[in-house]
Amino acid sequence: MLAVDAMPNASSVSMSIWLPYGSRNEKPQYRGFFHYIEHMLFKGSADKTARQLARVFESKGGFVNAFSERSATCLHCTMPADNWKEACRTMFDMAFLSVFPADEFEKEKIVIISEILQTEDDPEEMAHEHFFHRFWPGQTVGLPIAATIDEVGAITRDSLYEFYLEVFRPEHACISIAGRFLEEEAVDLLEGLLGRIAAERRASQLQQGRESVNADILPSAPAVPESFRLFEKNSSSLCYIIHGIQAIPPADNCAYLRNSIVNEIFGGSAISRLFQSLREDRGLCYTVFSSYEAEKTESLWIIHLQTSKQQLPSALDVLEEEINRLILEPPSIEEYQDARNRMAGLIKLAMDDSEYRQRRMARQYFAHGSVESVEQELAQLYAIEYDEVVMAAETVAANERARFVFGAVPQAKLIERGYLEYEAH
Repeated sequence: MLAVDAMPNASSVSMSIWLPYGSRNEKPQYRGFFHYIEHMLFKGSADKTARQLARVFESKGGFVNAFSERSATCLHCTMPADNWKEACRTMFDMAFLSVFPADEFEKEKIVIISEILQTEDDPEEMAHEHFFHRFWPGQTVGLPIAATIDEVGAITRDSLYEFYLEVFRPEHACISIAGRFLEEEAVDLLEGLLGRIAAERRASQLQQGRESVNADILPSAPAVPESFRLFEKNSSSLCYIIHGIQAIPPADNCAYLRNSIVNEIFGGSAISRLFQSLREDRGLCYTVFSSYEAEKTESLWIIHLQTSKQQLPSALDVLEEEINRLILEPPSIEEYQDARNRMAGLIKLAMDDSEYRQRRMARQYFAHGSVESVEQELAQLYAIEYDEVVMAAETVAANERARFVFGAVPQAKLIERGYLEYEAH
């Protein structure tokens, strides 16, 4: 799939190559493979060393990066518009013609293990990892994206490279590009690069006597959530509260925007109910917000709150009140208008950002199977009626949710209030 968004007045070009697979698609023998591959894409292609790859981008003032998620792996770059063609060619070589040098593989294993240890030293990161492990029990979607130290330690260069050759194919990819270029010229260049890569991959397979096989990965089935009220004691100085609500994925971009308005009203900004009630009115915390994410298989609402042990019981009281208030006191016209206008304003402010525009196309494609222009999305947003938002807010608040508290937990007070059932082990 190829998505192109020409921006004649931009000074940059941003491009991304997405594979619709991530950690949730890994079988037990492949745990941590997508994250490891993400790292290895920078370590050498058929004709460039790791340093030479980096110079293509860095020496021109641009950048290249990558990330792996539960459901996707992405390589992306942003460059001054005058240098975008060379960057595109190099990106395709990195994504599809990487060679995984043995010495680089061993060095990167140390780097990845350090990354995992760093996560284990971060109580906020650990709170989220432990929450998802229990929210989606016994399912790959609930496991750490980077895998465990033991799992990474067991990965071999040959097994990883074989997996990469099977999965990272041009025909599996979604390519998204936005910025200052001629659309027809960009399409011709990208299609030509795809053809060249496919031919080189076929020639390499014939030379090595290999046959192309279907990737041995798990399909992205809908996750099955667990409702619970758990706590986990930790030596951190703060308490980390996570509430999770899984919902049916939005049928289209309009449904996604409608739910996003609800999120803005509830906890998506400094004028949201959560921020105003918990932080501004009562001073019960420094950090509180909600987020809404959507994929083809499921959508997810997350409420995140950080507070002290002393303030935790009161903060949870207010948080429960605010969730219930979505039904008892529906969003006002003013809240609806503020949230919708804020979203429209953020979209308008980002219209000059080539990276934002290429990412939004890819995200839309993965979530809904279609891509709307920025102008179409703004029209959809303004068409959402007040009553639709009220109904969506009631639906969210009525859903079952998982509640997790991680950190310095005043156990007796929380059990007494009915917020917690038992300690997680």
